[in-house]
Amino acid sequence: MQKRKISAIVAAIFALCVFSTAARAEDEKKIQPELDIKAHQLIRLHYIGGISPADLTVKAGTTVIWMNDSRAPVQLQFQGKQVTMACKSPVNFVIDELGSFISNLIPQGSVASLCFVEKGSYDYVFRKGSTGATYEQRDSIKEFKGKITVE
Repeated sequence: MQKRKISAIVAAIFALCVFSTAARAEDEKKIQPELDIKAHQLIRLHYIGGISPADLTVKAGTTVIWMNDSRAPVQLQFQGKQVTMACKSPVNFVIDELGSFISNLIPQGSVASLCFVEKGSYDYVFRKGSTGATYEQRDSIKEFKGKITVE
């Protein structure tokens, strides 16, 4: 009888250990969701030199981060094929009335990021200068073109 009690206690302790280890592993996955992100790529937006790198090839699931190294707020706009799906939470991007991602004004020294999930080529333009410029001031607004290719 006493052997049965000891065996039952040992079995209960073993089951408790196995259950708590499995639960802890699940909690760790929930606590660290960034482990599922495939990659990050950085693009710098320069005041004089434009976009570096201008052409970037990434795998689906990669988060592209644009760093505004220019001396003014900038804005990104996709041309041609539009980005309509993204994973995680985009930074400094909103969805326009047509369901496509466009950037807000990105302040000097700030970033914008977007995780690409759909394969294809995405051409974009980065504009620096005031969006509310007068006709005479429009010459000071510069545009640089870039391309993201998602494989």
